[in-house]
Amino acid sequence: MEYKLKEIGTVITGGTPKTKNEEYYSKKDYLFIGPSDIKNNKYIRDSEKYVSEKAYDDYKNKFINENSIMIDCIGSDMGNVAISTQKILTNQQINSITNIDETKFNVEYVYYVLSTMKKYFHQIGTNGSTMPIINKTMFEEIEINIPNKKIQDKVVKVLSVLDKKIELNNQINNNLHKLSDELYKGWFINYNYPTFNGKLKESSLGLIPEDWKVEKLENVAECQNGYAFYKDGYDEDGIMVIDLGNINLNSTFIYTNADKYIMPNRVETDKFKKYRVYKNDLIMVMTDRKATMELLGKTGKIFEDKEFLLNQRMYRIRSKINTNYLYTVLNNDIVLSKLKSKALGSVQKYVNTGHINELDILIGTDEIMEKFSGLVDPIYAEIENRTIENTRLEKLRDSLLPKLMNGEIDLDKIEIWSDIL
Repeated sequence: MEYKLKEIGTVITGGTPKTKNEEYYSKKDYLFIGPSDIKNNKYIRDSEKYVSEKAYDDYKNKFINENSIMIDCIGSDMGNVAISTQKILTNQQINSITNIDETKFNVEYVYYVLSTMKKYFHQIGTNGSTMPIINKTMFEEIEINIPNKKIQDKVVKVLSVLDKKIELNNQINNNLHKLSDELYKGWFINYNYPTFNGKLKESSLGLIPEDWKVEKLENVAECQNGYAFYKDGYDEDGIMVIDLGNINLNSTFIYTNADKYIMPNRVETDKFKKYRVYKNDLIMVMTDRKATMELLGKTGKIFEDKEFLLNQRMYRIRSKINTNYLYTVLNNDIVLSKLKSKALGSVQKYVNTGHINELDILIGTDEIMEKFSGLVDPIYAEIENRTIENTRLEKLRDSLLPKLMNGEIDLDKIEIWSDIL
């Protein structure tokens, strides 16, 4: 049966409390969600920003409840969908469906339907405008097909098994990244490592162990910026082009619903050889559309043994030293802060190749580098395994989704086997 979104629940467009009123942002009482928070997240449990109880008192008509569905409805990457896990406030770029009648609608089922509609959102949102947007009135009138509750629940039972495993893998990977970062800080910032004799010397990074050295990034890695592939147009299939959206705030390479491709025959010449990306390459984001620059400088690692192409405003770093060490260094807060301090531009912040190439990289003795690698390499091997597993699970989920919804798969004959995970 077809339902308009306004028939599923109450549609609310978020808002931003006046930034000049510090009282609205003085405490972390409620999550304040923007488009970057809901990108590639099914459930929202945390956020980059928060607002206070005072913000709730003055903007309570903009807040949404637990088990609400959020969709970002403005910009070139609009159409990302997520579910709230608590009472939260979103900004005005997000339309939400809250107070959903859960006796009639399974929230996760509605989420799955909307998550397949990103291209449709772009089609109706562009409407001749350079900035795609779906306002509240348009959003409320969007129609989706929803079967009876029994079928909804069966579809969700199948897909949620996969999603729970994906989420668990992501949580474990985040903890492993934190562990690697703590090891790096202990050894290479606090110098709490085996064999340190207490003797230091001056360097461009301040005092460092006397037998260590500092190298510019361009001396310890082969670096290359990307190509403006959009000028030649994209194809429906082919070699994937790595873009801004493929590196997330957790410094992880991800796939999205808006990935772009080039057919192999169009990039066979030597001209495009330097823009190829392979397993173990590091990819850094060179620009950020936000003044807060949360994404600027974030670096992901390619775990899959396949070929990619590098889009403009992205930087490929092919390490000549231990890749996992360099991956950890580049995502450290000190390096990220240094890059942000050099950022140029007003509306859109960016760093150039010189800023990146000139980054100082601390290099320990061969013995120390080998011992550190012995600690972090198994950590990243586990991250790699779980990341690749998630890619497989996501492809399985996305292939099952339309088949389950259109009745191509008999739900009564499906059993959830633990060994598929």
